[in-house]
Amino acid sequence: MTEQTPEPGPESNPESSNDEKDLINEPAVMPRWIPLLIGGVLVLLAGLAVFTGLRYRDDNTILEHVPPRKARAAAPAPPGEPGAGASLVLPGNTPVANEPVTGTSRMVISGGPGGVQTATRYWARRGVVFNVLPEETMVFVNDLPIGQVRQFNSMDEVYDFAEPGSYTVRLVAPSGAEKTFIVTAADDAKLDIARISVKF
Repeated sequence: MTEQTPEPGPESNPESSNDEKDLINEPAVMPRWIPLLIGGVLVLLAGLAVFTGLRYRDDNTILEHVPPRKARAAAPAPPGEPGAGASLVLPGNTPVANEPVTGTSRMVISGGPGGVQTATRYWARRGVVFNVLPEETMVFVNDLPIGQVRQFNSMDEVYDFAEPGSYTVRLVAPSGAEKTFIVTAADDAKLDIARISVKF
């Protein structure tokens, strides 16, 4: 049998092993002009953004030929429903407070031969929340519709009174049944928020 002679490996040639080590350890070097070019482009874009943001736009732009979008007309609310923004506390949407109710009675009964009406009284420092079924029941404060009870059915959705005084809160169910409450907003009230619970 004849023995084959082993081929010389990298151990036998010290020069070739040093060359391979140098090639592996050398990082690829990026030319210096590439980071400068990237920085210059970024500065140019920032300057262009500032210039176009501050420049007065003439009508000679491409947007001149784009037709303006027509505003959609807001549909009026159905009869008895609040209009858009009616539940917001804005000067035109704020019910005017009546004279504060005095006395300690919790229930007021009024009426005559035509029928009897009852109104439950509440006192609160801040506002009112509702626990009313059905949730589609409409809420009127001093005859101003403010929305459905589902908008004011948790402590996170309190209807705040704009000023001290008494407010007539009328609930009108989808069936037509009504209930009336008188809520007096006063700084000396025991409760911060009045809670009205009704099931029609």
